Amino acid sequence: MTFDPKTGSFVNFRSRGFTLIELMIVVAIIGILAAIAIPALTKFIRKSKSSEARASIAKIYDAAVGFYQTESVERGAVELLSGGSAPAGAQAHACPFDPQSPTAGDAPKTPVSALCASGPNGRCIPNGSGGGSYSLTEWDTGVWNSLSFFQTQGHYFHYDFVYANDMTGYGTCQATAQAFGDLDGDLTFSTFERSLSCEFIGCAGALGLFIHNDGA
Repeated sequence: MTFDPKTGSFVNFRSRGFTLIELMIVVAIIGILAAIAIPALTKFIRKSKSSEARASIAKIYDAAVGFYQTESVERGAVELLSGGSAPAGAQAHACPFDPQSPTAGDAPKTPVSALCASGPNGRCIPNGSGGGSYSLTEWDTGVWNSLSFFQTQGHYFHYDFVYANDMTGYGTCQATAQAFGDLDGDLTFSTFERSLSCEFIGCAGALGLFIHNDGA
């Protein structure tokens, strides 16, 4: 009993809780919202990881075009002036290559000794310890050095650069920059690629990225 000064009398207030039906309705609404929100959030997170691959492939692509267009010469002596002073021959233009295999090959895929999905937050850790760790020296190859491409921070993707060069005459090349990432640890890899070709009149690239299993 509670005294109500407005009426000057005692009033019996009984507290009223939620009924079982009301609680079931609330739980059902929360479940529906979760069913919609969680997959959308998961997809958003995977998409955000994919931005690493897009940015890195753009950097590799631009570096490959720059390497091809740079003039260079072969090693050799220049003749004496009295003999015509013929310069050493120009080196054929080419995409970045392994000196042991100049006409065809790849970077190779890096890192190869670690699975990024096994690292912290699904990342590879250069010069780290534990799952996903590998030595930064894996980037020290002829192709990656020519592209000036390497990773020093944690990253989600493995990278490769596949090339085919014709070293005769002015020189031509066809190449593909690649990124592979297991973004949810199920051993299904998302693949991102962009191809290019170069010859004496210039370089051309695919209009966009080839994408397979985006966010897998």
